[in-house]
Amino acid sequence: MKSHLRKKGITPLMATFLLISFAVAVGVVVMNFGQAQVEQQAECAIDINLKFSRISNQDQICFDESKKDIAFTVENGVNIKIEGLILNSIGSQKADSLELSDAKIGKAGVYLGHMKYDKAISGSLKQLKITPKVTMYDQEQICTEKALVAENIKNC
Repeated sequence: MKSHLRKKGITPLMATFLLISFAVAVGVVVMNFGQAQVEQQAECAIDINLKFSRISNQDQICFDESKKDIAFTVENGVNIKIEGLILNSIGSQKADSLELSDAKIGKAGVYLGHMKYDKAISGSLKQLKITPKVTMYDQEQICTEKALVAENIKNC
């Protein structure tokens, strides 16, 4: 009988500590997966409402072939400031990108922009995509789903 009492085991206090530690570890792993999923789905969750300015019922975007320049005017919505724009031009021969870090547009602001485009090198202009950059929660985000797309761009 005495040999039966000498067996050592885990005290109830130690068992409780181990169970709590395991539960905390599982909780941390689950929360990290959940946070990553929410951040992935929350890309530019705010409605930026960026749009081309319209004068006489026409979007203000045109291509001046002699100056090799695309001119455009965009208006920001009232929800968030835009910290920059990314321009992607698609021609029949070449695609090109340009980042306009100085294109800061305040709430309800307007921006007149230009992009060099050489038809001799890039071919006929098929599409221009203007993608806004915003800062949300101290992180810069490029909002591709809120981009403006212009096709059939008229001559200036």
